[in-house]
This record gives sequence, structure tokens and C-alpha cells, in this order.
Amino acid sequence: MLSMTKTKKISLFLLLLFTIIAIFGTFQFSHQEQTVGKVMEEKTVHSEKQVDEHGNTDKLTTQQVKLLILNHKYKGKEVTITNTYSYSQIKDHHYHKNEYVYIDVSHQGKELFGTLLELKRDHFLIILVSLLLFLLILIYDLSGILTFFSFILNGAILCLLFWWYKQINSHLLLLLFIAGIPLIVTLTLTVANGWNKKTKIAITSTVIGSAVTFLIGFLVIELLAHKGLRYEEMELVTRPPHILFLSSLLIGCVGAVMDVSMTIISSLYELTQTKPNVTKEEITETGKKIGEDIMGPMINIMFFSYLSGAIPLILIFLRNNMSFNYAFSIVLSLEVARALVGSIGIVLTIPLSIKLTTFFLRRGALNER
Repeated sequence: MLSMTKTKKISLFLLLLFTIIAIFGTFQFSHQEQTVGKVMEEKTVHSEKQVDEHGNTDKLTTQQVKLLILNHKYKGKEVTITNTYSYSQIKDHHYHKNEYVYIDVSHQGKELFGTLLELKRDHFLIILVSLLLFLLILIYDLSGILTFFSFILNGAILCLLFWWYKQINSHLLLLLFIAGIPLIVTLTLTVANGWNKKTKIAITSTVIGSAVTFLIGFLVIELLAHKGLRYEEMELVTRPPHILFLSSLLIGCVGAVMDVSMTIISSLYELTQTKPNVTKEEITETGKKIGEDIMGPMINIMFFSYLSGAIPLILIFLRNNMSFNYAFSIVLSLEVARALVGSIGIVLTIPLSIKLTTFFLRRGALNER
């Protein structure tokens, strides 16, 4: 059963208070830039079945949505807007009574006209983030808070890198990431685990493992002149697509390597704490067994996480009578490349982490003083 310390109770109470205030703030519409409306009534006026040349069917439904405007110039007035949505609702939405939406309102004479922009979802996002933080505090206490803080910190660093990239030469994104990755790794592991010898070994292992893995992937891709990689999904991007891909490849390498590295080093560190007289051979053998246990699941996680996002697009291609080979090459070539390089990183990091741990142990670096 989870123990509730005084600090944990105070943290959970403050989180609940913050969540209530944040959700309350999302409904203070006068402070929001976009016009917000509440759906008062909605009714279906027309429904039509459509069939394309490949035999795929869809259903288009037209509804009339009566909205009460909640802020800005037309606050308190009502406007009726016609909305058309498909059965799949991929690019549109079926609006229901009491939902809040962002709208664009104009007038011609005394008559108001409006356009539905999107559903207002910010309060749902606050609830999800608060739920995550609640579970982190409830189960992991201070370490959970530090984990969440490191996540926010890394997000801020990445946003700063992207902002900087927007201001400078379009070919420098990869160099920015190469320069920023050691900082991200150091902050993540230090905030989560503190500045100790275990963290130093994990940082060293992550940086070396990520660098070697990315270098292997980069050399293979460059030697093959990017053959087999299809950048069509980046056709709307105005920056060099191969630079963006290589940058995402580097980020993926760091994520995979850091996870495996910290798992193995933490386990071996705990072994040395519970059994101070453990030999280097025992540490190596234990590390190998841990590596064998986590390698398979981690590689599968890499493939599933990268490929899962492409499933909807693959189905669209196949439903439109495109061959599997064509759909695979267009949609999955970049995802498979990321997954393969990340898997190489997992395989390389296991022996690297074991070697670094035994090396520092031999010098007495793992024994906390």
C-alpha cells in the first residue's frame, strides 16, 4: 500500500489546487485571443453517402450549429453555422451540445456569419497533464516531480533550439542538435538522479553510445546516397528534408541509448551497493543477463513506436489500390530507418554500459564516498 507522507499530501493538495485554478482559467474567455462559442443547439439537416472510383464509401453529414458567443466584440449574441463532417472525422468534427469551440465571426449589416475553426480542448489537456503529475507524485514522490521537471526542461531546450534554427541558416539544425544533445542528456539524468558517480557514468555511456550509433547510421546513409529513403512526406517543408531527417535520427538514438544505458548502470550500481565484494566478472555476467532480458523488448518497442503512427496512412494507400511495396516505400522508409538505427544503438549500448561500469568500478568510481 502506498504511504502518504506529509510532503506528498501537501504536493498532491497543491497540484489539485493548481489544476482547479488552471481549468477555471480556461473558462475565463475574456482573456483569450480567439473568439469562443458554446454549442447551444445542433441538428442534422442532410446526410449523403459517397463512393469513390475505388469503391471506398464515406458518409457526409451536414449539421446546423447554434452558438452563443462568449467573448470579444459579439459577446452574448448567437450565430448559426453550417458544418459538414465525414464519418471518419479525420479533418472535421461532429459538434455536440454544450461543447466549446473556437470560431471566426464577421457581420454583414446586422446579420452575423461565422466559421467553425476547431474544438476547444485546452481543459482536457490540463486534466491529462495533472493526472500524469498526480500519478508521478503518488507513486514516486520527489523523484516523480523531478522526472516531470526534467521533461519540461528538455521541452524548453528543444523549443529554444527550434527557435534559434528558425532565425539562422537552414543547414545548421543538425549541428544545433549535436551541440545541444550533451546538455539535454546531462540535465535529464542529473535532475532525475542527482549529480553522482552513477549519473556521470550514465551520461558518458549515453553520449558515447548516441555518437557511435548516429555516426554508423549517418555513414551508411551517406555512402548509399540516401537511396531507399523517400522524403515525400516532407514535401511541404521549406527546409532541406535530409537535414530534418538526420536531426530526428539523432534524437531517436539518444532516447533509445539513454533508456538502456540508465537501466543497466542503475542495476549494476545497486548490485555493488548490496554486495560490496562483488567481482568484475560477476558484474559483467549480471550486465549481460540484464541486457539479454531488455534487448528484445526494447527493440520491439522501437519498431512499434515508430511504425504505429504510419498505420492510418498505410491503410489509406492500400484502400486506394496502391501496392504494398509502394505504400511501404513512401510511408515507412524513414520510420524503418529510424527504428533500425535506434535498434543498433540498443545493441551497442548494452556492452558499452557494462564496460564503463566495470572500468569505473575498478577505479573505485562507483563506491559513494
